[in-house]
Amino acid sequence: METHPQSASDSAPGANNVSEVHNPSVDEGAARQGACAQVHLPTGAMCIMRHGHEESCEFSPAGQVDSLLAERKAAEDW
Repeated sequence: METHPQSASDSAPGANNVSEVHNPSVDEGAARQGACAQVHLPTGAMCIMRHGHEESCEFSPAGQVDSLLAERKAAEDW
């Protein structure tokens, strides 16, 4: 019988639980607010588009992300 090796992601503990997976290029606080939160590593700027957006990322300075997300969420009814 032929067996296929199991991928690391198939058996990784918590792989389906986003809170247990750490990705240094995503800001967890902004992601919890529903944002894409992809971090541009050289500058630290974050994408403030909605999580799962199809357009290109829209990066904003990290210090402005919380206020910009609040404005966007209010205007777009997240």
